Amino acid sequence: MKRRPPWYRRWATYRRLTAAIFLACLVVGSFAWFPFTGSTGATRLANVIPFTDPLAAIESTLSTGNLAAPALIGAGILLGAAVLLGPIFCGWVCPLGLALDLNYALRRLVRRRVFRRRRQTPVPTVVPWSIRYAVLGAVLGFALFAGLPAFQTLSPINLLARSILFASLWGLIAIGGLVVLEWVMPRVWCRALCPLGAVYSLVGRFGLLRVRIDPAHAGRTPCRQCSTRCPMGIPVMESYAMGGRSSVTDPGCIRCGDCVDACPTAVLRLGLRGTPPGDDDHPGRLPVVPDGECEDCAA
Repeated sequence: MKRRPPWYRRWATYRRLTAAIFLACLVVGSFAWFPFTGSTGATRLANVIPFTDPLAAIESTLSTGNLAAPALIGAGILLGAAVLLGPIFCGWVCPLGLALDLNYALRRLVRRRVFRRRRQTPVPTVVPWSIRYAVLGAVLGFALFAGLPAFQTLSPINLLARSILFASLWGLIAIGGLVVLEWVMPRVWCRALCPLGAVYSLVGRFGLLRVRIDPAHAGRTPCRQCSTRCPMGIPVMESYAMGGRSSVTDPGCIRCGDCVDACPTAVLRLGLRGTPPGDDDHPGRLPVVPDGECEDCAA
């Protein structure tokens, strides 16, 4: 089988494209002729189908005591998608996730080209992932007792959109600070701080779309590339591939496909829960490689 170019990441390309399209829709949504209008908090497709940020809907309900029908329907659509497919908003749609993903890729490039650190190791989770549930509780508590949906104003996701749409200086400063922080603690926002990510992980933990594991070949190549490349810090190989699991069930999994791209022997694939864990996406298998020597996965 022809080996993939070392720069090619199939699922990374797909998810970055969908997130870029969503961001572009927000930018041109200010024009009346475009059929997708709104913001990161609430949008409408063709001015008919509503999509509402679930956290924004919950905050609005707690702070005002009322929830409009369009907001309820819009939040229900997105929560329903998360129930079926998992927290795909975080991996495939979130514009901030796209920015931080590209920032993380730039960090890896600098480490490899400038500091000559070719061997990749999993980035430790400096802040426990469970902190984001405490952040979610604090956000909802503030909305309930103070009567203000504060996160919708301070959310880096919304600040990024505003900085692009309105050239907001404070938004650019906030996003720039987060980008700098992520060079020291990579993906700390997505892993441990984002309350919207906490909502989607709670709702989508048992989604049908999973990272599936081929039990016939799992564990034969202990290169740890899947664990190394996972942006959420999930020990994919140690806890799942080597553990005889049929799929990755960690609530932090955003179905981004990075581990699938990194796997040198096609043990992993994105698929629906309950489907046979074959290698539909891979017409052949790459040869077994020694620990840490997968040049296709060097990022």
